[in-house]
Amino acid sequence: MRIDRYPWEGFPTVWLHAEELGVKKHPDYAAAKAGDSDAAFRRVAALASDRVCSELRTAFPTGPTLVSAHAVERDGLNAIPEALAEFLAERLDWPVDPGVIQINIVGHTGADGFVRLARQARFDGPVESQTEYFLVDDFIGQGGTLANMRSFILGRGRKVLGATALTGKPYSVR
Repeated sequence: MRIDRYPWEGFPTVWLHAEELGVKKHPDYAAAKAGDSDAAFRRVAALASDRVCSELRTAFPTGPTLVSAHAVERDGLNAIPEALAEFLAERLDWPVDPGVIQINIVGHTGADGFVRLARQARFDGPVESQTEYFLVDDFIGQGGTLANMRSFILGRGRKVLGATALTGKPYSVR
């Protein structure tokens, strides 16, 4: 299955909430990655940035629809992206669309660049007409998961206004 990619002109820098090391050393990290939603919500609440939330509110006052990268990991369903989306929804009063899901297992946690390129995330699910989306993930490594989720939504004729991740590699935010 081929994944089409779209030009990035005008797409804003991905907003990161916290430093990678602080996120990975958080006591709830492993449980949240393995699907414990309570651990994921505690982790997000402890690490989400007030500054980023303020910037998002200013940049997108009309409130796009949040869509998160639901992903099955080695140890279970990663609960962090959905927890971050729910946190932002509550904080910013933006809607969440839980319908777009990752349909394959990629095993990106701790993976090197080759694995990330060889095992690309694929998405499926309904996208709503007249909806502007905002992407949410827990980590941006090389940007492939966000790029593929964006491509899935754009390929269905919808808009993607921006993206945020709890943490990631600073060189990957562009």
